[in-house]
Amino acid sequence: MRRTIRNLLGLAAATAVIAVGVPALTSSASATSAPTLTAGSAASSDYDEYWGYYYSKYFNDSRAKAKGHVWSDDSDRIHVQGRLYDKSSPSWLCGYAQVKFENEDGDENIRWARKCGSNGYQSFHFSAHDVDNAQVRVCYWDNHNAKKQSCGKWYYIYEVDSDE
Repeated sequence: MRRTIRNLLGLAAATAVIAVGVPALTSSASATSAPTLTAGSAASSDYDEYWGYYYSKYFNDSRAKAKGHVWSDDSDRIHVQGRLYDKSSPSWLCGYAQVKFENEDGDENIRWARKCGSNGYQSFHFSAHDVDNAQVRVCYWDNHNAKKQSCGKWYYIYEVDSDE
């Protein structure tokens, strides 16, 4: 799916370059409209963006990482979907991803996913209404002490435009 979107974007960019470079084609090129590109289950989204990889801080020679996709649907619900990987960490540490949704009043809703072990990844999908921004960070979860550690920084993956 990504390759198709990338190919369509490349084709649209090439068409724009040709239209700008050749004045005779400008009028015919501007009469055609570019297709609206959406990805995955966001069939008709207002916002659609891929994020990551984002990483935890190092623990010895290992880091947890996550990547994903954020979009808004027709009901203005913000969706954050992703994959969390935990490679080469000690057995008592697990990859840990946090997703923070925040509204204009500063109220926060934090969700999390955990992945223990090096095989494969852990999928996650969270959504929320009335969201002004969404952030992601990746940490490790210490099973011995039942707490997160070695957290990377928070990354904004969605923000409402201030012009709205």
